[in-house]
Order: sequence, then structure tokens, then C-alpha cells
Amino acid sequence: MWEILGYSALFLASAALVIRSGLSLAKAGDALAEGTGLGRLWVGTIFLAIATSLPELVTNISAVRIGAAGLAAGNILGANMLNIVVLASLLSLFPRVAVSPLTLDQRILGGAALLLTALVLAFKTFPMPLGPLSLGSFLILGVYSLAMYWVYRAREGGDAPKDSTAKISLRRAWLVFALAAGGILIGAPALAFSADRLSDLLGVSGTFIGVLAVALVTTMPETSVTYGSLRLGSQEMAMGNVYGSCAFNVAILALADFFYPKPIYVALGFGHIVAGLGALFLMGVGLLFIWLRARSKFLPSLILALLIAGSWVAVLFWTFRAGA
Repeated sequence: MWEILGYSALFLASAALVIRSGLSLAKAGDALAEGTGLGRLWVGTIFLAIATSLPELVTNISAVRIGAAGLAAGNILGANMLNIVVLASLLSLFPRVAVSPLTLDQRILGGAALLLTALVLAFKTFPMPLGPLSLGSFLILGVYSLAMYWVYRAREGGDAPKDSTAKISLRRAWLVFALAAGGILIGAPALAFSADRLSDLLGVSGTFIGVLAVALVTTMPETSVTYGSLRLGSQEMAMGNVYGSCAFNVAILALADFFYPKPIYVALGFGHIVAGLGALFLMGVGLLFIWLRARSKFLPSLILALLIAGSWVAVLFWTFRAGA
């Protein structure tokens, strides 16, 4: 009992550190990126998505280094599902936000996130071992890099640098960025360790813990950035952050393969297949949701948002059953 309480306290403390550091990291990254004049989707896809996915990066590398590959993969797939739930929920809470039709760079980004998630499921069936690694990890990293290049080439022009960033000096932004990254580097390993121990002590599969508990914590930065973007009326940055994070999360799983003693995809179980199929479904429906909002069909899009939330709960249930 005391052991459970101790690891629960460690989980909550490390979660608080990761959340606080992630929020600061996203704010500093936005301040650094806004003055570049790059397109808002590109800023969300690269700067904010990578910054807010740093918790997943460190948490999952830490997880595989302690042998918890199931926890890592569950976190990735769970985070991708939760990102879509957050986007649909927040867009429904901001009905006055103007949602523009999907542009070419947005369609490429959404398609890339879907393709990369599908590749994880494919490599579960065909791991293609290459010594202690999987050839699939190299393919995922290659597809991600190529997709981000295409998103950059297809962007519809950049935004003019804004004077609002003058409130935060470039030097201060870099300092906050570095300090926040350090906080995540400290908190994320403790988060992975405590979550893995709790899954053992409570008799709950690491897959389910990753899909639910750790995913909830590590997606908090994405949630805050998406909320802030929509408050500013920037659907492009919100979508770039969410789908860019989904794509980068899969690249994180490929990177984690380099820290696992065997191809990481062979460690995936049936629960991961359920979560992966759920992530594919939710990301696809998420794109349909944005398309409906862009056509000013608020009621159908609201129904679709409820479907997304309900489907997420159903996938959580089946993931729990599969890992039980």
C-alpha cells in the first residue's frame, strides 16, 4: 500500500513538472518562431509540435531503456488519439473561430500523420529486423522527413513578423526554452518509471497505462497550445500543432527503437493494435470534422465531435480488455 502511494506521489510530482515545463516550452517556442515570418501551419507543425512533443520524446526513450516498450508505444498511440479529441472538443467550444478549407499543406500533413500511424501497425506484422533494430524505423523517419519537406514546399506563404513578440526578448525566450527543456528532461524519466511500477503494482497492463495516464500527462502541452491558438483565432496553427504532433510522435517511436535491445515493433501486443486502429479512425474523422466546420456545418460537426469522444472512450475500454 505504501509502495503504491509512494509511486503515485512520484507520478503526480513528475507529471506536474512535465506539464509546467511543457507549457513554458511551448510559450517560449512560439515566441521564438513567430518572428521568423514562416507560415502559421509550418510554425505549428515544426516548432510547436516538436516543442510540445518533447515530453513524449523523453518519456518514451526512458520507458524503452527500462524495458517498458509497451508503455512507450501505448503512450504514442494514446497521445495521437487524445490530440484529436482535444482538437475536436476545443473547436466545438469556439464556434466563432473561422475554419478555412483544408489547404494542400494541411492535407499533406494530415495524410502523413495517417500514413505514419499505419506504418506502425504494418511493422507490428512485418517487423523487418535489421540486427537489434527494425528497417521500419528508418522508413518511418524517412517518410516523416519527406512529409515535412513537402509541407514546407506546399505552404501558402508566411506570416509577417509580429511586434507582439517584442514583449519577450529573444534572449529571454531562449533561456525559458532551455530551462523548460531541462525540466522535462528531469521529470519525464521519473514519469515513465513511476507509471511502469504502478502498472505492475496495480495489475494493469503497461499498454493501458500508456494509452490513458501517461498520454493524458504528455499531451497537456499540446492541449494548452491548441487552446491558445484557437483563442487567437488561428485554426491553422492549432491543426499544425495537433497533426504535426501526431506525425512526430510516430517518429519518436522509431527513435526509441535505437534504445531498445531488439526491434521495438515485436514488443507490441493486441492492445496496441486496438489503439493504433483507434488512432487511425480518430485522425481520419478529425479531418472530416475540420472539413465540415469549414463548410459552416456546425451541427453535423458537433455530432462528429461527440462521435470522436465516444470512440475514444470505446477504444480505451477495448485496450483495457485486450491488456487485461
